[in-house]
Amino acid sequence: MSQTSFELRMTSEAQLQIEQIMKAPAKLGLQKQLKKGLGQLSRNPHHPGLNSHPMSSFEVVYKVKVFSSYVQNKTPQAHRILWAYGPKPRQITILAVIPHY
Repeated sequence: MSQTSFELRMTSEAQLQIEQIMKAPAKLGLQKQLKKGLGQLSRNPHHPGLNSHPMSSFEVVYKVKVFSSYVQNKTPQAHRILWAYGPKPRQITILAVIPHY
């Protein structure tokens, strides 16, 4: 891992959501976009293509500062990655991968 990259960790909820997407034959486009989005997130959480921004409404649920990043854009039910920094430095925890709320 390079000094500028982040280790991605997954909650059990996020792991299950990602597994369901990766197993669905009808979601090949989403699978490719999700892999690309997770790669960009690990290299640069604020990459312009991710459009990462804080989501204060989810902070109540997860009890941490939560960010949302685009997996897709201009797509009905476009998917988003919900994530937070930590728990350790240079780590990002993926909280959920969900259709646009």
